[in-house]
Amino acid sequence: MTDLLRWMDDHSGPEWIWSVKYLSANDTYAKTNVHQGGPHVSRALLAAAFPRLCERAERERNPDAQLPAIVDSHSTWHQLRLVWYNSRRARGQANGRDEARLTRWGRMDSPVVAPESTGSLAVFAFHARPGRDAEGLRIWLCRSVEEEVAVLARVGEVVPGRGIVFPPGAGRAIDGQPAERDCFLAPDELPAAWRDRFPTGEELVQWVLAHRPLRGRSADERLMARRSCEYRLFRSVEDAHVLPRIAAGFRSVDEFVAMAGEILNRRKSRSGRSLELHVRALLDEAGVPYSWGASTEGNRVPDFIFPSIERYRSPDWPAERLLMLGVKTTCKDRWRQILSEAERIPVKHLLTLQEGVSVQQFAEMREQEVRLVVPRPLVRTYPEAVRPELVSVEYFIHLAGGLSTNN
Repeated sequence: MTDLLRWMDDHSGPEWIWSVKYLSANDTYAKTNVHQGGPHVSRALLAAAFPRLCERAERERNPDAQLPAIVDSHSTWHQLRLVWYNSRRARGQANGRDEARLTRWGRMDSPVVAPESTGSLAVFAFHARPGRDAEGLRIWLCRSVEEEVAVLARVGEVVPGRGIVFPPGAGRAIDGQPAERDCFLAPDELPAAWRDRFPTGEELVQWVLAHRPLRGRSADERLMARRSCEYRLFRSVEDAHVLPRIAAGFRSVDEFVAMAGEILNRRKSRSGRSLELHVRALLDEAGVPYSWGASTEGNRVPDFIFPSIERYRSPDWPAERLLMLGVKTTCKDRWRQILSEAERIPVKHLLTLQEGVSVQQFAEMREQEVRLVVPRPLVRTYPEAVRPELVSVEYFIHLAGGLSTNN
């Protein structure tokens, strides 16, 4: 862990720009049909670290740049190619591409693009002087949950499929996401009580439910849309509370550090509960009975037990009419945590927003009788061989709702 902390400190000066993301199956070689494989590079990162390449993209076809890169976490070196495939933009092809990727990793089992790296948290630190394209890249691929926690403690929440661009010298991420105006509120649009104190996670979710009921949409669609809305709402409240304090300045470094710690702690707290709260809302809307946060054997606490913890504890209630659901934003290195949470239930269901797993990772889950629950919009990010075995949110709710009937 010490080497990671030192690495982050060494690459945190004003000439460094970080891209922090969970690697999806489209970033690695987890999907066999990936063309020109390599991590996707966001528009926000291109604008921040490659201003000249952005200019070239307006007049050149598929502009590129050579980039020496060191994966410090795994002690490997690469001469990468950053290429912006822009046939849609440069040639007006309606079905063309308009995306940038880091390519030329050499072997398909290179640490960053290996299928088993799908779901890993990665930090791409670009060395870039103002007005010039980045001239070097250092990478840290988290090797454990502990390393992931250390990175998130430094940068704040990272949402799967979104990632952040984080200039360490600024201490605040560049969003880069289009604002959903009905979710991103101006300070004078916030509920009056929220202007004086930060709302709880439950209050944020309740606001989303009131303003984004999305009746008639599937549970999968509601979950994805509502969580995106809640994230934007959270960021708007955060801006309203934090930006005036930043503009006012700080009397000491300690005061700045205290505020930064407060921001990061709030983000971590929200990230840990947000998804569970949205799942609760879907279950309540469907009228599905459940117990949330109740303890089983040895004071272990699964996220959800169906139809109830009382039924689970009753020896007269058949085990085949019980379900458990773990809820984790990402599942790599975390899915094993649910294996011992409910001994009466051999098959564990795990809801995740992670974009893809490798075939090998999925095989390990199957061997331990873990079934992935994945919102339908994310199914396409998984290898084709895996997709038929994924459970949708809608179908899981149907299964859970049938447990308490005919009792």
